[in-house]
Amino acid sequence: MGKITDIKPQQKNKSRVSLFIDGRFFCGLEKIAAAEHRLNIGDEIDEVKLTETVFESECASAFEKSAKYLGIRPRTAREIKTYLAGKGYSDKVVQRTSDKLTEYGYIDDKDYCRLYVEFYKAKSGVKKLESELRQKGISDDIINEALSEIDDQTESALRLAEKYLRSHAPDKRKLTAYLLSKGFEYDSVREAVKSLDDCDFD
Repeated sequence: MGKITDIKPQQKNKSRVSLFIDGRFFCGLEKIAAAEHRLNIGDEIDEVKLTETVFESECASAFEKSAKYLGIRPRTAREIKTYLAGKGYSDKVVQRTSDKLTEYGYIDDKDYCRLYVEFYKAKSGVKKLESELRQKGISDDIINEALSEIDDQTESALRLAEKYLRSHAPDKRKLTAYLLSKGFEYDSVREAVKSLDDCDFD
């Protein structure tokens, strides 16, 4: 048994509190959870039972927040973990929640990657897509599988070049640099620019 000696609001997240037992930090939890479980300074508490209670409460809270976060747009597993960690949840709660969301099909990196490539491949080259997906925490195997579905991107580079030229002076060097910055392979860029040879390039 131990005694709750303090319950302090967390500075980084006002909806959470830090619980202290016998003068030492015990755990963080949602303020509403502390109220629901009637945790008060001076209470004698069974630490083992409290640990189990807090964990289940934290998991339920993390799952609810994740569902709302996913309601805005799809997320990768890493994005969910980063989001929950930023909300103050422990590593154990974050992992349990991520596993549960994956099990229920709320997060699916493979499907996310496939849809991302399908949506952005017309305006981004494979290099940029690969970089963006890797930053989102998707594994190389999944990324490579999705990118393997992309055929030659010359047509996409050409469409983007035509759009660029509608608002920029025709300059072959700058156009080439622009397309390369969008992640298109050099061969696709070269063919796209070559297709525009009738332009009055500087």
